[in-house]
Amino acid sequence: LNVVGDLEMEMRQQGPTPISVLRLGILASIATTLTPGLVAMAKKGFGVRDVTLHAGQSGDHETLLRTKRADLAITSNPFYDMEGLERHAVLQESFLLVVPSSYRGPTDSLDAVQRRLPLIRFADSTSVGRQVTQHLRRLRINPQQVIQADRSSMVTACVCNGMGFTLLTPTLLIDGFVERMPLRVLPLPAARLTRTITVVARERELGNFPAQVAKLSRKTLVQEIARHMEKTGSE
Repeated sequence: LNVVGDLEMEMRQQGPTPISVLRLGILASIATTLTPGLVAMAKKGFGVRDVTLHAGQSGDHETLLRTKRADLAITSNPFYDMEGLERHAVLQESFLLVVPSSYRGPTDSLDAVQRRLPLIRFADSTSVGRQVTQHLRRLRINPQQVIQADRSSMVTACVCNGMGFTLLTPTLLIDGFVERMPLRVLPLPAARLTRTITVVARERELGNFPAQVAKLSRKTLVQEIARHMEKTGSE
């Protein structure tokens, strides 16, 4: 079966250019931001003819890579348990405390915030949701009320409507910034929590394309985050 899969991959990439067909998995929270630049680079810089894009969570990317339905993923999980992959770091980002713009309570303690507002977070089926849950357990904080969602725009929409607070990274806030949601963004009190975004591809199949994807993604995300943070005057 592996031989048949390799043969399918070789035949799919036959053509006048090394990469004639490209299938990409991208984190849903940054897919809209990255897609135009990545498609333009693939077509103009690498002569890619056909591009297929999949937006989703890291769990979706693992399935796509294992079943060879994606050649490359921009994801929050480097999949160190999978062999035959190459990895290129995009960026490491810190989680932030996000409260409604109308909130005037204390922000120097997560426990104090959760006593006044419900926690709105990613579902446990996502890596971000599990990260936040583990972080709160380490701090011995057990939120009394929790609202779960699997998309950053759903989380920020609830927060901006005064339904609770959340912990998100800058890239997870981009959609909320674009939609001009009234959010108050603050440094995370107490222990620092981070996540890393990585480009993961099957080893030696795409030449230097994965490294170029990581470089372009880093540049685009940093510029976009800086632009929105400056506009909102986030703390």
